[in-house]
Amino acid sequence: HGRRPSVQGYDDLDAELDGLVRQVREWLDGDVEPTAIGIAARNNFLLGKAKARLKDAGIQAYQVGGKSPGVRLGTMHKMKGIEFRCIAVIGVDETTMPTASAITPADEDPKAHAQDVQKERCLLFVACTRARDHLYVSYSGAPSEFLPSA
Repeated sequence: HGRRPSVQGYDDLDAELDGLVRQVREWLDGDVEPTAIGIAARNNFLLGKAKARLKDAGIQAYQVGGKSPGVRLGTMHKMKGIEFRCIAVIGVDETTMPTASAITPADEDPKAHAQDVQKERCLLFVACTRARDHLYVSYSGAPSEFLPSA
């Protein structure tokens, strides 16, 4: 329900992070308070890259749960139960979402594989539904199988 999300694909991670900075800057310029902006990713590695790129652009960003004023960053798991006016879900590509380490191989146990894939799909759903007004989803390379094709 609500507005359609903005889904953006990029050639590489650097371009995706540049797109994230542009999107966050647009929200901030539109009078969205920094603490009303959340950034979610599947893993801490990508969050670290995003935090560094935002810092380089002069945008303060902190882990969810902190009291400092700034954009909030967290893994998809950490975002559960939190609502933001605007949220960016980044790194929704074919190798990160679903992440291979969370998926039982289909030839090993088809039932567990299907359950694991569904858990990953639900995790992405939870992250996306943290947005009250605006949802931005991005990926670099090929998109996740969970993203609808255009």
